[in-house]
Amino acid sequence: MLPMMISVVIPLFNKKQSIRSTLDSVLSQTYQDYEVIVVDDGSTDDGAEIAKEKLIHSGIDVVFSLIRKENGGVCSARNVGIRAAKGEWIAFLDADDLWEPTFLEEMVRLIIDFPNAGIVGSSYSFLKKGEKELANKPLEDSFRGIVDNRTWDKAHIYCSSAVVCLKRALEEIGLFDERIAYGEDIDVWWRIMLRYPAAYVNKELAVYRLDEDNRAMNRKIPLEKLYINYFEKYSEARKENTAFRHFIDKECMWWLFPYFAENPKDANVRRILKQINLKEYKWSFRFRFMFPHLYTLIKGVR
Repeated sequence: MLPMMISVVIPLFNKKQSIRSTLDSVLSQTYQDYEVIVVDDGSTDDGAEIAKEKLIHSGIDVVFSLIRKENGGVCSARNVGIRAAKGEWIAFLDADDLWEPTFLEEMVRLIIDFPNAGIVGSSYSFLKKGEKELANKPLEDSFRGIVDNRTWDKAHIYCSSAVVCLKRALEEIGLFDERIAYGEDIDVWWRIMLRYPAAYVNKELAVYRLDEDNRAMNRKIPLEKLYINYFEKYSEARKENTAFRHFIDKECMWWLFPYFAENPKDANVRRILKQINLKEYKWSFRFRFMFPHLYTLIKGVR
């Protein structure tokens, strides 16, 4: 296998209970040519010190950096890590998730075999209350190769802890959007997939923990913190790529409806909806926005 250093970026915020096991999963990788960049995003616990001690006393010669910053959110922390990265490829791992021992090895093989890719990744499993369950896999079990996204029906295959991105591709799209608190990762994967081929192997090589207390998904997200609020960033891609337009429009309508049902006159809601031609989509999409309360009532009865 060709030598290739991977920069592993781990954003850390109050994860002292999980950071040891997360780092253990990195240190036990079969592929050892990597650096670890832990970005402490203003933690109020001693997770950063635990991470530092773990890396210093790991028993292996590992290159690592611990960067401390004021709290700015996961996007800000990842961007600091990206800018500090020395590798051409960057692997992201949240401080409460895990890698199987061959994750990096499999990713490097994908990079070598599909050199035009801008993003590579694997399937993953969920861990909740000590039990593993497989994530939804939209590709056949034996799949390994470039994802055909001409129809954008497989756009949700990547997970933030089971993906490796070309640093140049991240820089071209402007890194993570620090305005976003939820959907910030898929926003990045999609914008890379619009520019570069995407490679994938359908093996569960990462573990996404669902039961951590401070997961963003556990909190109600204001619209201005959700990726669809910045719908305009997809304007050019929607003009040039019909399949992507249909995909992202449906995604937007799905996410937007609860906000619309709560307040149809909300300026941001109306701004976003104005950009979508509802006539292009089946009647159920139009119906929900024409009669939101009736639609909600019907769904509730069902």
